[in-house]
Amino acid sequence: MMEKKRILHVTQVYAGGISRAITSLVDLMPDAEHHLLWAGNEQPDASIPYASVHAMPQSPRAILSAIRRVRRVVAEVRPNVVHAHSSFGGVYTRLANLDVPVFYEPHCYKFDDGQQPAPMRTAFRLAEKALARRSARTIVLSPHEERLARSLDSRAYTHFLPNVATIRPSASFPATAFATARNVFMIGRLTNQKDPDYFAQVAEATHRLASDVTFRWIGDVDGEDDGRGESLRERLTDAGVDVLGWLTGDDLAAEMSRPALYFHSAHYEGFPLSLLDAAIFEHPLAVRGIPTFDGMGIPEATEPMEAAQLIVEILDDGPRRRLAIAAAHRLNQTMSHEAQRDSLRTLYASA
Repeated sequence: MMEKKRILHVTQVYAGGISRAITSLVDLMPDAEHHLLWAGNEQPDASIPYASVHAMPQSPRAILSAIRRVRRVVAEVRPNVVHAHSSFGGVYTRLANLDVPVFYEPHCYKFDDGQQPAPMRTAFRLAEKALARRSARTIVLSPHEERLARSLDSRAYTHFLPNVATIRPSASFPATAFATARNVFMIGRLTNQKDPDYFAQVAEATHRLASDVTFRWIGDVDGEDDGRGESLRERLTDAGVDVLGWLTGDDLAAEMSRPALYFHSAHYEGFPLSLLDAAIFEHPLAVRGIPTFDGMGIPEATEPMEAAQLIVEILDDGPRRRLAIAAAHRLNQTMSHEAQRDSLRTLYASA
């Protein structure tokens, strides 16, 4: 019998979309042996069949300790592949000089953050460029992310991994059938990337047009919090947004089963799982216009008032409601578990 592939997943931000993404990979590849080295704001659920679970330093500032921890766990687990998730997971694993291949999945590049000061973006780009040659594979989630990866290393071995919904409707928590209450929600970390301040501005602008529309934010701070998480939570609350924190299991399913419009506020992305989760629960979709969503046909807006007008039009059964529903149908048809499983098998077989 062929020995199972041993995969070590490494992440500094085990919470929200990233924890759900890793869980999805474990579920899709039960014939592999999955191990987890983690830090973050969400405890790994005991029901997830990890062969072993290891903790590492929470703070991104403890980089040397984290690198040493990576080396120790790799020596113990002896994986065939180290699958590094998100920026700091990629830094720790690629600086550790491991003798096993590192597959790096950035889940969006920090240098793609147009709101960061130019010197900081340059520093992030230079760091990614310096480490790019240490990636045996770079796992990309969209054509935009593919272009960014190749801008770092024109000879990079990239692999497209389609994302899929990480939570599914059930008899207890059914899909909404695109019934839309006058509610708008977003799922994400309280970080600059997901841009809670923009979401708050959209909520405020919407209330000027339609005071009966309510807003929810599902998510909280994570392991890469730069100290602004609390102030971002307050910003949302001050704008009248109900901040629910991190939800899992039935609590998350119950919120997903509430009729609403999903509006994605991030100002840069890889490809967000939360959009797929919203689609599978049959919510109309609208997004902030960013390169990740180019050509996808999802109704989009840029300025907060423009977004507010789009939201009210969809909720009032205007012309773009049909497009918002069609976008969800399209994602459900193209981002399938079968496509992700096939892609994942090809990826791990290359190690």
